[in-house]
Amino acid sequence: MSEPNQPNNNPGPWNAPQGPGQQAPQGGPQSGSPNPGPPAGHPYPGPQGGPGYAGQTGQPQGYAYPGSPYGQMVPAEEPARPKQVNLAFWFLIASAVLGLISLPIAIAYMNSPEYLEYLETVSRDLGLEVDSASLSAAIASSSATSVVSGIIGLAVRVGLAFLVRAGFNWARIVITVFAVLSLFSLIGLFVTGPVVGVLTLAAVVATIAAIVLLYMKPSGEYFARKKAYRQAQKFGGYQA
Repeated sequence: MSEPNQPNNNPGPWNAPQGPGQQAPQGGPQSGSPNPGPPAGHPYPGPQGGPGYAGQTGQPQGYAYPGSPYGQMVPAEEPARPKQVNLAFWFLIASAVLGLISLPIAIAYMNSPEYLEYLETVSRDLGLEVDSASLSAAIASSSATSVVSGIIGLAVRVGLAFLVRAGFNWARIVITVFAVLSLFSLIGLFVTGPVVGVLTLAAVVATIAAIVLLYMKPSGEYFARKKAYRQAQKFGGYQA
């Protein structure tokens, strides 16, 4: 004798009673039915459409990352150059021009009889035995050295002036070192003549004025923003 059918104590969509013409669902809800969510033990638990849940398309949806800096990137803007930096640039150029003007005047004075006599007097006062021929040779060698060093110094000063104007902080530091060293040129200021002495003094004053301007607050902020802008340019022109 067959036993009577046991009642089904687990009602649900998987065990719904079958009526005439109905078929039991195979493996899950039929197409078009609402998706209640993943079954228990699914590797990506979560509400339908939420992060990590594989929807009906079978593809995991993207995660949202609150506070991510990539969502806050803005195009980097080049900072405006303050008037202090522009004025410092022209002071540095003026210092270089004054040095260029004084160079041929100094060379001409060094090769004059007046300067030769001055050297002979200094040598005798120091108890040195020198002749005019030796002094003339020394003056010629010194003149050539002065021309080469003057041209190189002029090129370096002009180059640093443009680098400072472009916002490179290391160039500002180098200019500062040169300004300190230029103070030593005040020793024996008028040895090569009064005109060269006045031009040298004016060049030193212009350099010091440029340094003062470059260390004012607007200039310091400009160098900091310029550095941040260059770094942003390396990463596609965007900054946080």
